[in-house]
Amino acid sequence: MVLVGIPAAGKSTVGGLLAQALGLELVETDDLVQAELGLSATEAFADDEGQDRYLRAQERLAQVCLERDCVLALGSSAVESAQVRAALVGDRVIWLQTSVVAATRRLGMSRLGLEVLAAIRTKLDAQLAERAGWYDAVATEVIDTDRQNAEAIVAQILAHKEG
Repeated sequence: MVLVGIPAAGKSTVGGLLAQALGLELVETDDLVQAELGLSATEAFADDEGQDRYLRAQERLAQVCLERDCVLALGSSAVESAQVRAALVGDRVIWLQTSVVAATRRLGMSRLGLEVLAAIRTKLDAQLAERAGWYDAVATEVIDTDRQNAEAIVAQILAHKEG
């Protein structure tokens, strides 16, 4: 089972609850990439070389993780890779669809001030516009997370699995 979506869509939280409910391990590609590179995503994306290294590692590790029996929280940019998208074919892929407003609220960014918040939302809007088609293409299910808590989302996923 693979979870995709923008940052703050709930992949980690929902993924952890799902993994627990299913008796599986939660694997987060962002954690694996950061451990391998010894850099946070923010540090890696500070320059083009770091960003390229991050994206190459993410692509490789995502493909490796797709071979595991786990709940996989895929890094938000992994769907940019044609190889990752191809590797997702045949898997249960759930797009945790989230608006940028909800994502920035979840990240606690409202307190940053209007100018900073607007800049962050503009960047996230651009990322979502770029990735939405890819998320939609790989998803076997889409769940709108804006007005649901993690437990309700997990219940919806589990109900669909049983149904």
